[in-house]
Amino acid sequence: MRPVIKQQHGLSLIELLIAMALGLLLTVGALQMMLSSQGLYRTTDSLSRIQESGRFALDFLAKDIRMGGYNTVDGLPIYSQPCGSFLTCTVDGGGAASDRIGIQLNPSRDVDCLGNPVVDVVVNVYYLQTVNGISSLYCGGLNLTTNVWSAGQPLVDGVENLQILYGIKNTDSNGALQFVDRYDPASVAIDYADVATVRIALLVNNGQANGNGDQAARSFTLLNSPQQNFNDRHERQVYTSTISINNAIYLRDQ
Repeated sequence: MRPVIKQQHGLSLIELLIAMALGLLLTVGALQMMLSSQGLYRTTDSLSRIQESGRFALDFLAKDIRMGGYNTVDGLPIYSQPCGSFLTCTVDGGGAASDRIGIQLNPSRDVDCLGNPVVDVVVNVYYLQTVNGISSLYCGGLNLTTNVWSAGQPLVDGVENLQILYGIKNTDSNGALQFVDRYDPASVAIDYADVATVRIALLVNNGQANGNGDQAARSFTLLNSPQQNFNDRHERQVYTSTISINNAIYLRDQ
């Protein structure tokens, strides 16, 4: 008779443990790849938001600053009188606090920065305001013909700080423009007829209440303001631009 050979069914305990260990390793690897992909996506999305917000904020400011003083009675590009609830439209926030600027012009489309119709000259006032933990670039319009103030509305979220310096032109005795020889904050007694350029610095985050970056400490210095230190999860970038006032050469009586 031939011996009966019993066939083994299933896995031994050792084989089962090895299979479970290999499966666990594969699962951990897949989870790590998924988490890495999510982190990369969040970082990329955050940086894209920051770049977009910085570009839009500079575009809004630059467009009006270039037209400052256009077709106005006194030709002044910057308005320093009261507007709305502000005692002064244009002000130096002091220290690391944000600045505010009022730009006087006769808009080509006869609307202020919010799209409200104006008859002649308007002052577009740009400033920062924080609502629900999100700091945004706001703009309000003062219709100088009717003296009606259009309450400010947010234009760009994520703008944390705004610093402004004014380029003062050096003129000869006849009022002819020579060159910009210094930059002063609004806290200095400025004759705005002498302003030929405006230098702006923006500190921008992703426009959300909570950041998703790492906890690394970061420091930023905007123009002449003190260094600002952060140790939160917000990623930030600084955007700086120097903008020429197109009508600056005509701001002095010839």
